Amino acid sequence: MILAIIFLLTDLFICGITYMVYGGKPVYSDGMILGVHIRREVQEEPELVEFLEGYRKQVKRIYAGVTVLGVAICGLCFWYSSIFMIAWCIWFVAYLAGALGVLYLNHRKLYDLKIQNEWGFTEDASTTMRVVDTRTIMKSGRMALPLRYHIIPLAILVIPFVSVDFRDYLGTFSPNSQGWILFITSATVGIVFLWIAWIFKRIPNRVYSENSDLNYRINYIEKRSWSICFLGANICNTIAWLYLVRRITKNRWICNIDIWIYMGIINLSVIVAIAMLIWIKKQKNILQKEDETPLYMDDDYYWRNGWYANPEDARLFVQDRFNSMNYTTNLGRPAGRYLVGGICAGVLVLLIWMCVIFLRMDFTPIRMVREDEEIRITSGYTNTFFETDDMQSVALLEDGIPKDQYNRTNGSDDGKQLLGKFEGKKLGECRMYVWLEYTPVIQIKTKEYTVFINSKDANETKQWYDELKE
Repeated sequence: MILAIIFLLTDLFICGITYMVYGGKPVYSDGMILGVHIRREVQEEPELVEFLEGYRKQVKRIYAGVTVLGVAICGLCFWYSSIFMIAWCIWFVAYLAGALGVLYLNHRKLYDLKIQNEWGFTEDASTTMRVVDTRTIMKSGRMALPLRYHIIPLAILVIPFVSVDFRDYLGTFSPNSQGWILFITSATVGIVFLWIAWIFKRIPNRVYSENSDLNYRINYIEKRSWSICFLGANICNTIAWLYLVRRITKNRWICNIDIWIYMGIINLSVIVAIAMLIWIKKQKNILQKEDETPLYMDDDYYWRNGWYANPEDARLFVQDRFNSMNYTTNLGRPAGRYLVGGICAGVLVLLIWMCVIFLRMDFTPIRMVREDEEIRITSGYTNTFFETDDMQSVALLEDGIPKDQYNRTNGSDDGKQLLGKFEGKKLGECRMYVWLEYTPVIQIKTKEYTVFINSKDANETKQWYDELKE
C-alpha cells in the first residue's frame, strides 16, 4: 500500500511539473515562442496560430496518456513489486521519450517555419549576437542574498548534539541506524542548497534590452527571488530535522509517520519553488511588454533540434532554452556528448539493476542452512551468517513476529514481506526474512542482533527450528 501511494504521488508530481514547465501553453517570452526566436508582430499569423493550436492538442493527449498509464500501473504494487518495478521503468522511459519527443519535434517544426516564412530578427538565422551590459554586471554581486545566511540553518543542525537524551539515542544504535542516516541526509541536503545558491549567484546576468535599468530589474528579480527561495529551502530542511530531534528526545524513537512529516516539511520548499517560478515568469512578462527597445540574441541555428550543439562555443553548460532555471549541455563539444551519453547509460543501468533486485526479492526463496557450527541464511536481497556459539536463544513464535515499532534501515517492506535490516524500538537491530501472512516465525537472538525467519511452508519452518535446536 505504501509503495503504491509513494509511486502514485511521484508519477502525478513528475507529470504535473513537467507539463507546467515544458508542456503548458506556449507564450511569447524573451522574444521566443516554444524556444524559437520570432518577431513580436507575427504572433497572429494564421499559420503560426494553427501550428500552436495543434501543438497544444498533441501535448495534452500525450501527457494525459502517460499520466493515466502511470496511475494505472501503480495497481501492480498489490501483486508483485518486481512486476510493478519493471512496468514502471518501461513507463518512465516512455514518458521521457514522449515528453522530450513532442517538445523537440515541434521545436524543429517551428524553427523550419521561421526560416521558411522569414519570421526571424536577422537575415541570417544562424547569426549569434553576444551583448554585455556593463552596468548590470557591476551590480550583480548585490542582487542575491549573501551566502553567509545559509551558515545559520546549517549550524543549527548540530545544536541537538548538546542534548544528552539525543546523544544517548544515537549511541544506542549502530552508525547505520535511522537517526544517523537522517542526520547525514539533513546535513547533505543543507549543503546542496548552499551549493545551488552559490551556482545561481555566479550565473552571468542576461541582457534583455538596450535599457540598462530594465536589465537590472529583471536580473534582480530573478537572482534575489531564487536566493530567497534557496535560503527558505535550507530553513525548511533545518525545521524538518528539529522536528525529528523533538520526537527522538521525547519518544526515543522515530515512527514512519515522523518520516512522512519530515519529508513533507522539506517538500514545502518545492511548492515554494514552483510558486516562485510562476511569479518570476509573470513579472518578467510584465516588464518585457513595457520595453520599447528589446534586444535579442538569435542563435536558433544551434538549437534547431531542441538541444544546444555549437562546436565553436567553449562552454560545456549553457542556460536551457525552454526553462531558464535549468542548464543544458553543449552537445557540439565531445565532452558534452560523452557526459550526456554517460548519464543516459548510467540511468539505464540503474533502472535495470533496480528491476533485477526486485525480481530477486520476489522470486528468490529464503533458505536457511546449518553447516557444522555456522548458520547461513540467504535470500534475494540480503544474507546473514553467524556461528552457533553466537546464538543466545531460539524460539518458535506461532503468532508471528512480536509487536514492536520496526524501522527498516536497509531492507524491503512491501506489505507482504519484511526482508533485510530493521530496527525495533524494543528489540534493537533485527534481520528480517519474514512472510507476514504466514506463521510460525523463528526468532533467533544473537549477541549482535535478532533474526526472524520463516517460510511459506510451515513444515519447512519447523524443520529449520529443529536444526537450530540441535
